[in-house]
Amino acid sequence: MTKNNPFKKRRFVYFKSSLTLVITVTLMLSSSTFAVNEKITLITEHLPPYQVLSKENKITGFSTDVITQTMKRSNYSYSLYLFPWVRSYNLALQKKNHCIFSIARLPSREKLFKWVGPLSEINNAVIWGLKKTVYDIKTLEDAKKYTIAVMRNDITHIGLLERGFIEGEHLYVLDDVKSLVSLLISHPEIDLIVADDITIDYRVELAGMKKSDFQRVFEIEDLSLDFYFACSRKTSDDIIKDLSTTLRSLYLDGTYDKIWDKWQDKLSYSREP
Repeated sequence: MTKNNPFKKRRFVYFKSSLTLVITVTLMLSSSTFAVNEKITLITEHLPPYQVLSKENKITGFSTDVITQTMKRSNYSYSLYLFPWVRSYNLALQKKNHCIFSIARLPSREKLFKWVGPLSEINNAVIWGLKKTVYDIKTLEDAKKYTIAVMRNDITHIGLLERGFIEGEHLYVLDDVKSLVSLLISHPEIDLIVADDITIDYRVELAGMKKSDFQRVFEIEDLSLDFYFACSRKTSDDIIKDLSTTLRSLYLDGTYDKIWDKWQDKLSYSREP
């Protein structure tokens, strides 16, 4: 089994200057008085292994660890909530000082949020179907012959809309569902779903099924599921700069690497069923 580390190439691409660490410390100290008077509301969804709601109702996961370490260094007070994606997304669109993770940075979203920085860079979106079914898909355009289930306002929904797919014709759009993969069994009108090579394992496990029951039908090479930390447009630029600087410090002092090492077994994947 070949394991891949999809995050290592992210190192310092976004946070380039080695001098930034000195700047980071200075800005963190200078912003501490301002930070005391501001509270940040963090919102996310259950998306293992990035955000995980445990049986004890504790929110853990790779991205959660990166975010909580960022917030602890920032001196901002914060609260963390896990909701269905649609609710989290809408709150981050509308509410001051509401910040969301892990969210894909798409061109159509660029002006909807203020972007703090990257959390990961992972593999491409993949169209999945049942192993027992024969699909005739050689190009993304061929996928329009089928009905694909997606979550409203997530990267797969928006990404496919941007590529000419139409709701109600090619896309079956859901506001909230616990398991996308189970829809392939319970809803005969749904032919395919979209996930990536990491989260598919957890989606299959949640559905009580086996990965061998599914097949990779088509990889969407120009739809990369890279995740970011972003905030409402109503959040002040000072907060965004402070959080970005603090997140940057995790990359520069090795903390991000330590968090990666903690979660690497969950974040590695094999394309074999």
